[in-house]
Amino acid sequence: MKRFFILTLALLTCAVALADKPHLDHSVYDGWKNAGRLSNPEGGEWTTYVINPQEGDGMLYFYNARTGVRWEVERGEAPRFTADLKKAVFRITPKFQETRQARIDKKKGDAMPKDSLGLIDLATGQITCWPMLKALKVPENFTGKMAFAEVVRDEPAKKPAAKPEKAEKAEKPEKPAGEAAAGNEKPETKNEKPAPKPKDNLYVLDVNTLAIDTLRCVENFWYSSDGSRMAYLTKPGKKDSTTVRAMWIYDFASGSSTQVLAGEKESWFGNAEFNDNADKLVFYAALDTVKDARKHPDIYIYDGECKVLVAKDDKVLPEGWQISSRGSLQFRGADNYLLFGICPVPREKDTTKVDFEQPSLDIWSWNDEYIQPTQKVNNRPEIYTARVNLADGSTVKLGDETVPMVTVGRHNTLDSILVYSNKPYRIRRTWDVNPAVDVYVLDLNTGAKRMIMQEARLSRYSTSADGAYTVFYNAQDRNWYQYTLSSGEMVNLTGDLGVIFWNEDHDTPNMPSSYSTALWMEDCTSFIIRDRYDWWMFDATHAKAPYVLTQGKGRQNDIFFDYFNIYSDTFQARKIRRGIPTDRPLWFKTFNYTTKETGLARLDLKARKIVVEKLVEGPFRYDSFILTGGQRPVLLYARGCFEDGNNLWMTRDLFKTQLQLTDANPQQREYNWGTVELMNWTTEDGIRAEGLLFKPENFDPAKKYPVIFYFYEKNSHTLYNPRVPSPSRSTVNIPYFVSNEYLIFVPDMYYKDGHPGQSALKCLMPACDMLCQLPWVDGDNLAIQGQSWGGYQVAYLVTQTNRFKAAGAGAPVSNMTSAYGGVRWESGLLRTMQYEMGQSRIGKDLWEGFDLYIENSPLFFVPNVTTPVLIMHNDADGAVPWWQGIEFYSALRRCGKEAWLLQYNNEEHNLRERRNCKDLSIRLAQFFGYYLKGEPMPVWMSRGIPYELKGIEYGYGYEED
Repeated sequence: MKRFFILTLALLTCAVALADKPHLDHSVYDGWKNAGRLSNPEGGEWTTYVINPQEGDGMLYFYNARTGVRWEVERGEAPRFTADLKKAVFRITPKFQETRQARIDKKKGDAMPKDSLGLIDLATGQITCWPMLKALKVPENFTGKMAFAEVVRDEPAKKPAAKPEKAEKAEKPEKPAGEAAAGNEKPETKNEKPAPKPKDNLYVLDVNTLAIDTLRCVENFWYSSDGSRMAYLTKPGKKDSTTVRAMWIYDFASGSSTQVLAGEKESWFGNAEFNDNADKLVFYAALDTVKDARKHPDIYIYDGECKVLVAKDDKVLPEGWQISSRGSLQFRGADNYLLFGICPVPREKDTTKVDFEQPSLDIWSWNDEYIQPTQKVNNRPEIYTARVNLADGSTVKLGDETVPMVTVGRHNTLDSILVYSNKPYRIRRTWDVNPAVDVYVLDLNTGAKRMIMQEARLSRYSTSADGAYTVFYNAQDRNWYQYTLSSGEMVNLTGDLGVIFWNEDHDTPNMPSSYSTALWMEDCTSFIIRDRYDWWMFDATHAKAPYVLTQGKGRQNDIFFDYFNIYSDTFQARKIRRGIPTDRPLWFKTFNYTTKETGLARLDLKARKIVVEKLVEGPFRYDSFILTGGQRPVLLYARGCFEDGNNLWMTRDLFKTQLQLTDANPQQREYNWGTVELMNWTTEDGIRAEGLLFKPENFDPAKKYPVIFYFYEKNSHTLYNPRVPSPSRSTVNIPYFVSNEYLIFVPDMYYKDGHPGQSALKCLMPACDMLCQLPWVDGDNLAIQGQSWGGYQVAYLVTQTNRFKAAGAGAPVSNMTSAYGGVRWESGLLRTMQYEMGQSRIGKDLWEGFDLYIENSPLFFVPNVTTPVLIMHNDADGAVPWWQGIEFYSALRRCGKEAWLLQYNNEEHNLRERRNCKDLSIRLAQFFGYYLKGEPMPVWMSRGIPYELKGIEYGYGYEED
């Protein structure tokens, strides 16, 4: 009896504790933090990660996984280790409040707070910083020498900047260093103002000695990939009579500069590039002083002496063509030749004509390859590839009107490659989402090409690093193929394997994609491809038959294996690596289709007994794995779920034990949080569907809870995803509503071509029936909310059923007939493909499927609506034309339906401005609170906000206020 009393008391105490936990409110967003960005760039023992609030000052951590030493740097960003892992550099961003105040004070440009450069000694945690950082670039192979630039204002600051406090456990930067480190600082007298430093100085820093070499009047700079040399460009100031306009090479070992090429003050230089050995430098230069000379550059090479490699009037250039200064310069063929870009000379505007007397218009032609908005988005001349032989200077035009761009792999030494062209099929790309291409064999020596495939539906091209073999997926017959360049042999790789390699869950009216791309092994003669579950190994020489690399463990256990590169290599290793190494284990992230659990597995091809070793699997999202170097490697990773949040973890013994590194949001335990579970039901089409049900932590089965349905395609695979309370960009924030005692249900949606609206109805109505059978679901208070494609479905559903008490539709298409010919302004593409072959799933054009476009358009059924609707559609939406939201609002208003339209100014498809996200979060909460919980109606809903009160009144309050 006593034991029963104690147990009952304990349960009561627990219930009271849960009841006492506060609900999340809108004030919690800013302080909620994210732990992530695990990095181990040089493969050593040191790693980095950050813990950042949603708004405010974050923290950068340097962590030694072997010793446990951890240094932290407030507001640190973008760390880079030296190759010996003894030092690291990083940016230090300004304090959030300082930047905020500067914006309040309407400061701009150089008057705004600036980043600082930080340097940490990883042995001691000692930090040195240089303020007013303007430009920072770190060599790919960072041996300890680098360059940076400072922002220098026109006049010295009235008050010298306060020195950062001395670091305590490396939390804060130590005293600023700069020219003083090189002995150039002059002592100040009491009445003497500090002399302003010259603008555009570049400081070469030795991170080991803190010595600084100052290079004056530097406009831009470029490193060699091995970090041994730097090219830089000097530009004299307006009153500077000593600086030369020139390209230079700085040698980090000797600290000496060599002038490569000098020009006039107005000469133009650009895009310098070293070869891998750093003994050759190429760059653009236009030494003419005429206006717009930069549009007609020469290409120069320096290899001990400087000479023109390709002249602007080279014979390779056809009449009316020029070298493109926008094209990249690429050494290829073991540095035997250089690739560069050429383009037609653009026509110049006639400046003798007065603008206001000339017509201004865009002419849309039926036979344009790209419509005008697409041309506007990509408003640059097409670049064509050419090559120049470094030995004799001979040039060859590789790209032409048929195949403009030619890509050659870094390790490719062959004389021929495969190239692809979509040019004949560009018009139909307006509606055809499956790209068609012609495939050619191109001779890199002569530019001659030979077609081997026409109008092929290919994707996922993957060429071996040496260029000998190419593998691609053919969407037309849903098989993988291999082409051998030397023999011209084309082989179907997967047709006879008895396994499907195309996406079996594909549900749009176009050709299905493959599950993966082909990944090459380092030997360049074998590669791997994934089916739904497992990876297969293929021998490009066909000496061995294909086999299941992951031993069928995926198919047997309803798991798919996702290969990823867990290793971080040194620069030298990266330089020679040509694919997946076979001398180290292969690592795979895993996902269980049934349980939705994730994990990690590995496969050692060098082991005596080759087996797929499952290291961990559990009810979490495991992600961001990195493996440290050293004798005893350590695994660091992110692990999280909805209930626990997301944190960083580590294991020294392959998950026999796991150690939590971070506790990013301990405050989560103080709030009424929630749980999530997987639910199942059967749709009207007989499909066994899945969905996620979120409940509040203080869930009481004796109560009845309102339900908000949120949906967008399929989301059941996110069962174990962490979620944080954050201002809404467009959809209901699940943690917020669950904490405030709503149930949130996220159903997977299944579609039938031609009937997306009815498909949504047939999925959702049985889901409502299933939930309403539960005694704690308030079937009289159901709501729906969605954005974009989800917003369309919400708009459609309220015209077909009166089951929902309220509905939120973000960026909805309401009229498929008017949206059909609209433009996705962010990309410049027509929306036609969206309806015929894309997500809208009509499957026919407007004329062939006219009845389907009417059937699936909510606008034509607005008189049926009984559900109050809150629409959000923003006037800079580049995905769904915002007048679709206006059409829906106008129709609802005309028919006397309760409807509101939130139009955020200069905002896109999903909100970007945090201030607007916070506003939307408040309005969503008030909207659903009024209709589902009987809370007071806010002013913005009851009587609106007149335009004259815009920015003055926001209407969050209530009438009685």
